Amino acid sequence: MRTTMTGPGRAARAAAAVVGAILVAGCGGGDAVRAGAATPAAPAAPTPAAAPTAFGKEAVRADLAAATAAAGLPGKTTPLTPTRPVSPDPADLPTTDRERARDEVVARMAECSVGWSSPTDPGSAQDPAEARKQFHSALAGLVERGWKESRPVEEVALDKGSMVMAQYKKQEWTLHARHFTSGMLGMASMTATEDACAARFTDAELDLLED
Repeated sequence: MRTTMTGPGRAARAAAAVVGAILVAGCGGGDAVRAGAATPAAPAAPTPAAAPTAFGKEAVRADLAAATAAAGLPGKTTPLTPTRPVSPDPADLPTTDRERARDEVVARMAECSVGWSSPTDPGSAQDPAEARKQFHSALAGLVERGWKESRPVEEVALDKGSMVMAQYKKQEWTLHARHFTSGMLGMASMTATEDACAARFTDAELDLLED
């Protein structure tokens, strides 16, 4: 049975859950929402007089892009406003109430998050040791940009490979970074989630993300 969380605890859990729910499921093509999911309405364009957010999605995305580029780590950040494909494949549409509910939560959570992921096409394969080195260099770049380590970097042994996991905080954002290697296969992702936005999700909704 999962423990009910509130405040910062729920925000941290949401930040961890969104890594798999958004990046792994849908970042390959740059769309954070699966075809057929409910798509949040695009925010209204700011007026010329509107003051910029002190540290919002644009600033977080800039940090991710700068840190990974400086490290020579290939990849791309997710759109600030996720969109679904124009012509979704009917085979990708959710078929059960639970799947539809999960897709709705994923779509809403995408509005709270900014992500970066490495390319997954066969022609983008890197030397695993070099890719891991670049990943650690990107983490160091995040620290240089004010992200504070909130959980020690951990490497977990997996069957035929390993995964490095790290967690950072900057102002009201929590960032999870992962780098997975198995043989010649490697994949990296970084997801930053706004704490206040993530904390509004219920435990039942987070359960859907973790399924």
